[in-house]
Amino acid sequence: MRAFSVLIDRLVYTSSRNAKLKLIVDYLRATPDTDRGWALAALAGALDFPAVKSATIRNLMIERVGPVLYALSRDYVGDSAETVSLLWPDPDAAGEA
Repeated sequence: MRAFSVLIDRLVYTSSRNAKLKLIVDYLRATPDTDRGWALAALAGALDFPAVKSATIRNLMIERVGPVLYALSRDYVGDSAETVSLLWPDPDAAGEA
């Protein structure tokens, strides 16, 4: 997942079409089949998660952090997706607690 986020970041900041194509080719060559499929679907805009609605994510976050903290965080940040990304625990730090 980190490699894909690096790819997206590099694609955003690369202006050359050929350089973008090289980034994508290099990523696809170095990525296992399963991850490569998800990446291709995401890049093509073909991902669809009909069962995942914003209300489901909101309710999940309210269960994790409580309704008051979620509401205050959402109001401060101004965007639900960014709020969730900031409140969601880092998987690498989960074992450190």
